[in-house]
Amino acid sequence: MVNSNVIRAGGLVILAGTFYTLYAVFQNCVVDDATNLHVGLVGAGRGSMYNTCSSDSKTLEKLTSVNLADKKATDSKYRFYNINNPKEYLGGSDAVVIEQGPYNLRKYSVAYDVAQNPSTFTAASEPEPNGALEHSTANAYLVLDRDVTVTSNLKRNADLSLAFSVSKVTLPAAKRAMASHLSMADSVVNLSPDYLSFLGAMNDEVNMILSLVCTSEQIANIGVAGKSQCTTMSEADCACCMMDDDYTLATSRNDNIPPAYTNCNSYFDDEGPILSRLSRLAAHDGGVAIKAAGEKKYDGSGNDFTATSFGQTEIHTALVQGHTINDLMFGYPSAYLGNVAFIAQRDQAKQSLVSSLNSTDLAKRMLTGQMDDVISFKLGNIAEYTSKVGAVCFANCLEGGDCSGQAPHRHETSDVDKIKLGGIECKPYTSTFETVAKCTAINAALQNDPNAPGYDACVCANESDEWSSQGCCLAGGEHDGSDLRGEGCLFEVAGVVGPNYVGMDTSIANAVDLGTALQSWTDMEVSNPSSTFMCPALDVTIDEHFMFGQYESYGGKTEHVTFYHTGNDRMRQDDVSNSASTEYSTPVTGGSGEYFTPKGLTVKVGTSQITDGSPLKLPHLVYIPRAKMSIDFMHEGRRENYLRNKICGTDTCLESSRLIPNVTVFHMNETENDGTGMPFGGLQSVGHVSGPSKTGRPEYFHQPLYFDGDETLYTQQDNSYVGRADGNGIKIYRPTTDSDPGAFNPSAPGSNYQLVDKTYVDSQNEVLQSHIDIEVASGLGVRQRMRFGTSHSIWECDPSANEKCKVAVNSKGANACYGTAGSTQFNALADADKNDLTTLGRSNVTYPCSAANLLTPRVVGGKILPIYWYEESTIHKTNEEIDLLAAYADSYQVSGNTWFTVVTFAFVALTVGVSMVLLCMCFEPKHDFMKSNSEETAPLKA
Repeated sequence: MVNSNVIRAGGLVILAGTFYTLYAVFQNCVVDDATNLHVGLVGAGRGSMYNTCSSDSKTLEKLTSVNLADKKATDSKYRFYNINNPKEYLGGSDAVVIEQGPYNLRKYSVAYDVAQNPSTFTAASEPEPNGALEHSTANAYLVLDRDVTVTSNLKRNADLSLAFSVSKVTLPAAKRAMASHLSMADSVVNLSPDYLSFLGAMNDEVNMILSLVCTSEQIANIGVAGKSQCTTMSEADCACCMMDDDYTLATSRNDNIPPAYTNCNSYFDDEGPILSRLSRLAAHDGGVAIKAAGEKKYDGSGNDFTATSFGQTEIHTALVQGHTINDLMFGYPSAYLGNVAFIAQRDQAKQSLVSSLNSTDLAKRMLTGQMDDVISFKLGNIAEYTSKVGAVCFANCLEGGDCSGQAPHRHETSDVDKIKLGGIECKPYTSTFETVAKCTAINAALQNDPNAPGYDACVCANESDEWSSQGCCLAGGEHDGSDLRGEGCLFEVAGVVGPNYVGMDTSIANAVDLGTALQSWTDMEVSNPSSTFMCPALDVTIDEHFMFGQYESYGGKTEHVTFYHTGNDRMRQDDVSNSASTEYSTPVTGGSGEYFTPKGLTVKVGTSQITDGSPLKLPHLVYIPRAKMSIDFMHEGRRENYLRNKICGTDTCLESSRLIPNVTVFHMNETENDGTGMPFGGLQSVGHVSGPSKTGRPEYFHQPLYFDGDETLYTQQDNSYVGRADGNGIKIYRPTTDSDPGAFNPSAPGSNYQLVDKTYVDSQNEVLQSHIDIEVASGLGVRQRMRFGTSHSIWECDPSANEKCKVAVNSKGANACYGTAGSTQFNALADADKNDLTTLGRSNVTYPCSAANLLTPRVVGGKILPIYWYEESTIHKTNEEIDLLAAYADSYQVSGNTWFTVVTFAFVALTVGVSMVLLCMCFEPKHDFMKSNSEETAPLKA
C-alpha cells in the first residue's frame, strides 16, 4: 500500500515542476526568443538590421558592390508619344498622339566617391562616425535591342574607392527584350523641350526673331513716341522698328510715302534672310514642315510664299521635331539652338561685361560656356561639343553639304567621345560642314588681298584650325559682308535617360564593356554626391530610428528650388524673375525605396511568419529625383479574398506589404504651396527648374497616362482662357497589342489602337501605377516598379498679362485668340487713329494663341502633351536576405512549437498532479482507495 502522504507529496512535486517548466520554457522560447528576434530585426537599437555601422556590414558590402554579375540591375521600359498630325495640330486642330514602345534598357549602377560620415540627422552628443553613407552614382545603359556579351573589370578597394583591373569578368549574356517591330532608329515627332526653354528665355517667337537684329532696349522702344529708328545694334535710345499698323497708318497719312523706319514685318518675310535661315536650321534639326509654296507669307503682305533664299519650298519650325529613340534617350545636337541662341543673347552677354571685349573674344567666351551665368539660356561648351560631333559625323557628309545619316553605333567603337555620340543623327552637322567651304573661300580672298573688304579670317571658338578640314563652331569670320560668328555651332540637347558610355569591348567579339563605361562616367560627368542615414547613434531617441534609410542630401543639396509661386494657375515666362513671385524650396526627404523604418516582430509565437504584413502607420516617403520631391507611398490595403503579398527567397516565401502612391500626390493647384502651373489635378509642375534656361519651361511630372488625374486631361477642349472657341485639344491612342499594331487607322474594324480616356486608364491601374513591396519587420524594400511620365505644353502669351506679347498684334483678325485684349487695346486709341485704321481694314485686333506667335499663330498654348513615360523595375533584395528572415521565422515557429508541446505535456501533468492531491484529500485513510477489496471484506468472513 502507498501512503497517502507520499501521493500528495508526489502530486505537489508534479505541480511545482510543471509550473517551473512552463515558466522556464515561456521565458526562453517565448519572451527571450521574441525579444531577441525583435531586437535583431530593428538592428539592436541601430534603426534596422541593415545598418552600415560596422566595416564588415553585409549591407555596406551590398550597397558598394561592383560585382555586376550578381548585383541587381534596373530594367527600364520607355514609351514615347508621337504626334501623328503635326502640321494640322500646329494649325489649330486636335493633336493625335500615339504611344510608341516599349523600348527596353538595362541600367547598371555603381557607387563611387564613397565615404562614411557623421549624420546630420542625429542629436546625439557623440554622433556615430559612420552615421551617413555618402556616394555619387555612375550609370551604364545596355540597350536590349540585340543579344550581346557583357564584360566588366570593376573592383572595390578596401577603402571603398573604385579600381579597374586588367582582367575582365564575363557576365551572363544579355538577350534582346525589345519587340521585333521596334528599333532605336524609330522616329518620334513631338514638342522640343529645349526649344521651349529657349522660347521662354526670349518670351516668344516674335521677340526672339527681333533679338537677332536688335538689342532688348531697342525692342522695348518699339511704339514709344519720340524714339527714332536704330541704324546699328550698338545705338541706344532708339527703336528697333515700327509696328506694321503704325507703319501703314503713317504711310497712308503721308501720301503713301513710308516713314523713316523699318517695318517690323520686314523681318518676318519667309523669303528673307532671317526666316530662310531659321527654317533651314530647323529642318537640319528634324523640325516639321508647317508651310508649303503657295500659302500666304508671314509678313502680312498678302503675297504667296514661293521659296526661301536657300531654295526650300517649305517652311520648317523648331517647335515640333522628329528624332530617333536613340537621340531622345541619350542626347543629340541642335544646329538651330547652337546658332540662334548664341546670336540672340550676344547683347545680353555684352551688357554684363565689366570691361569691353572685341566681338570675336566675346563669342569665344560665350561659345565655351564661360558666360552661362549671365545669359538666360545656358549654351555650355558648344565649341568642344561641335568638334566631337564632327569626329563621328564628318564621314557622312557629301560634297554638296548634306551630312544626313547616323554616326557609328556605340557597340562599333571603343573611343569614349564617339561612344557618347553613338548612333546620333548627323544632319544637324550639315551646318558645321558648310563652314569649310565658306572659310576656304575667305582664306583664298585674303590671300589675294589681305585687306579685302567684307572678308575676315575664320576663327574656331575652340581655337583649332578645324575650319579647314571638318568645320567648326565659328567665333569669328566674315564672308562677303556676312558675319559668320555662331555659324556651324551645335548645341548639346540632353537625353531623357542620360549620357551612355557603353561601347565596344575590343578583347571579345560581339561584346560591350560595362567596366570601362562606368569608369568613363566617373571621369566625364560631374560628381553629385548623395548622403543616406544608415546608422543611428547609440542612446538616441526612437524618432531618429524612424529616419533610417532616408536621404540627408541629394545631388549635393539638402533642398531644391522646385517652383515659383505667382498666384497664377498657369506658368508664365516671367515667373522666375517676377518680383511678386515666391520662391519655394522643397527639402530632400524620404529614401530610395530600398530601406524603410522596421516594424519588428508583430505576430504571435508559433506562426511561420514574423510580420502581419501591415506596415507602420507612418509616411513612407520615396524621393523622386526627376521631380525634386518625395512621394508618399501608402499601404494598398487588403486584397480581394484576403490574398497577401509575398516575397520569396531560395525555398521560402514571407508575407510583405505593397505600397502605392497616395491618390492625391499630384493634385496641385495655384492655391497650394507645393506646386503650381496648370489648373488640372494629376500633374506636378516641375518646369521652373527644368532645362537650360533660367525661365524654365512648361514641364509636368505625373503618373503614366495621367492616372488619378482629371478627366479633362484626355480631351482639353476648353480654350476660354485664350478667348477662342473649343478645339486644338488632344486625342491619345495606344496600341492594344505588344506585336506590330500596323498602320494607324483607329476607325477601321479590328483596329489595334485604343483611344485613351479616364475609364480606360482607371481599368489599367495594375500596369500604370507604381508600387514598392517591403518586408515590414526588417524594413527591407524588396522590389519596386516606378512608373512616371513627363509632359510639356507650349508657352502661353497673354497680351493683357505679358507686355512683350503685344508686339505680335494683328489688326486684320488673322489670329484667333485674345480678342477681348485686342478690343481693349483698339478702343484705347485716339478716335482719329481708330477711324483711320478702320478705313484701312485694321480694326479687328487679335493675337496669336501662344508664344509660337509667328510661324504657328493658331496653336493654343497651355495644352498638355505627353512626351514619354517610363517604368523602372528594380529588385533590391538578395535570396540570402530573405533566407535569413525565413530562418528567423522558422526559429520563431520552432520556439512556438516547443512552447505548445510543453504546454500539452504540462496539461497532462497538471491533471495527474491535481488528481493525486485532490483524491488523497477526499478519502479517509481507512477507506484508502489503494486498498484491495479482499482486505476490506476479510473480517466479515471471520
